[in-house]
Amino acid sequence: MTWQTTSYFADWLMTPRRPLIGSFTVNEKCFIRKQHQCGKVTGASKSCFIACPTQDDLEPILELMSEKLSRAGIEAIVAVKDRAYGQDIFCTKICGKIIESRFCIVILDDAIVKTMNIPNPNVYYEYGLMTALRKHIIPLQKEDLKLAFNIQSYDTIKYSSKNVAVELDRAIKDAIKLTESQEKEDEHSLLTDKVIMRRLELAGFTAKDNKWFLHDAIGDTNFRGFGHNEKRLYLYLGRIDSETDTQNYIDDLGVVLYRTEQKRRDLISNKEDYKRRIEAATAEGGPSPTGTPLNRRSVAGSYFERTVREYTDQIADIDSKLSTMSRIVVALIVIPDIDLTAISKRIEYMIGENAQYEIAVGTRDEITVDGTKIRFTSPSH
Repeated sequence: MTWQTTSYFADWLMTPRRPLIGSFTVNEKCFIRKQHQCGKVTGASKSCFIACPTQDDLEPILELMSEKLSRAGIEAIVAVKDRAYGQDIFCTKICGKIIESRFCIVILDDAIVKTMNIPNPNVYYEYGLMTALRKHIIPLQKEDLKLAFNIQSYDTIKYSSKNVAVELDRAIKDAIKLTESQEKEDEHSLLTDKVIMRRLELAGFTAKDNKWFLHDAIGDTNFRGFGHNEKRLYLYLGRIDSETDTQNYIDDLGVVLYRTEQKRRDLISNKEDYKRRIEAATAEGGPSPTGTPLNRRSVAGSYFERTVREYTDQIADIDSKLSTMSRIVVALIVIPDIDLTAISKRIEYMIGENAQYEIAVGTRDEITVDGTKIRFTSPSH
């Protein structure tokens, strides 16, 4: 998930998680080249990626596919035909096109070399990418060929010149129907960043930016910070979009708790330091922080009062921060249907006996924070 309201919130749940844009999702980082920024939008184009060997005898079938897809308003993307001069071939011609496609077709025909059947490794690699990216796939293979052992359980169209047109018609219609249905379902159940922000705002919570004194505690994690002035509390909020996100949040929470407690210790230490400065300033002949005498006889009264007032204000500011930090709610919005009790218990174990922390775990429908129920969907949903 990402926030669209400010650039700061756009860092929430970047990849490998996929931020939401409307009803689509963004693949932020390449899962092959770990440092490479991707940015491709899932299902963004009305296209069908076709993976196939480079064989002349496939031309009639590819033309037939392209024609049928075109009639349905879908663009046929054939990797072996597209050109991407001066560009990263893997990203531009293959992976990126698969990500952006609505669904995919893969032709699993072997090359025949001296009576030996040789499967095309590129096609099987692309088939694996489609599967990993959870694409709807239409697999085809000539009826006289055999599937590799590890995909024999997949429902594959065994085609011939007699049935290929009919089979393609049926498969393409089914693919369009299924993908459109899934998109509508995703859009219906989508919990956007805008909805979360609006509901939190109505409940009195204000999003914290990178100037917040606790920003360093959560800045590079999956949690985001909010404050509630009336309730005098802070909120560390995260969102679990899939079961695999759970461990990421647990790992991040350990870091967040450690940094928060370190910040608390630093504030207390700074407060004690300001107290010592005031004592030094008021003591007869006592040294100032710079080492020079700072007392009523050596310094003009106005400077003395201004200095003490400055230190007193700093202490008051620290007290205010420590007071608000005495109540921090660790909250998770859990989208998938998983055991919320188990997640709560893991957080409770990590928090231990630190009474200043509270826990709130909710669903895509609602979450209760300090007695306030925050609904993200209407009752009709």
